[in-house]
Amino acid sequence: MVTERENPYAEVFSPSRNMLKPQLLVNGWEAVTNLFTRASRRCPHLGCALKWNSVEHTWDCPCHGSRFDAKGRLLDNPANGDIR
Repeated sequence: MVTERENPYAEVFSPSRNMLKPQLLVNGWEAVTNLFTRASRRCPHLGCALKWNSVEHTWDCPCHGSRFDAKGRLLDNPANGDIR
């Protein structure tokens, strides 16, 4: 766009693109709901309620995807610490 050449990704990176997509609203609603859910374990990233994944035996954050082992140790980011 800066060099005024044709680019197949121009629509994706256009400053005037519309960011309000239906999935964005769904994700936002789920994140807000998880912030107000009563839970004994919370993600240290932004405080969302963690859900137990019985298949992988991990605590998973539905808001941003952080994962923790059964003892609360961080496995996957964006959280930057273990469950307290």
